[in-house]
Amino acid sequence: MGVNLLLRFIFASLLFSASVSPVQAETVINYKTRCFRETPNAHTEDLCTVIDTRDPGGALQTRGIFSNRFSLSIKSRFDPVRGFLTWDSVSGREYRWNYQTEYGKSGAVLSRVIPGFLVEGIPWD
Repeated sequence: MGVNLLLRFIFASLLFSASVSPVQAETVINYKTRCFRETPNAHTEDLCTVIDTRDPGGALQTRGIFSNRFSLSIKSRFDPVRGFLTWDSVSGREYRWNYQTEYGKSGAVLSRVIPGFLVEGIPWD
């Protein structure tokens, strides 16, 4: 009876370990950074919240940028066929937009994430 129980335990262990694989979860990164709305005469500043979702390999999958001062939401996502797509609450539509990098007066790296809106120090990948 002891051998039978041992064989059952070994069989159950092999069966269970073969069917369970580690699940690699996405990583969510939440941070605040300076952002600017451009006008013809000046830049108006706010502190934006940025929420990135990255796959297990580290590639950017989604990005949300939110400004309370400007009542602005920008949501981007990676589509395997169409590439990186952006939706913003100003236009209310989804479109392709490639971030454009430039340097601010202080030397900080700014990314133009939609027309007329810059965010400081967000990763480019």
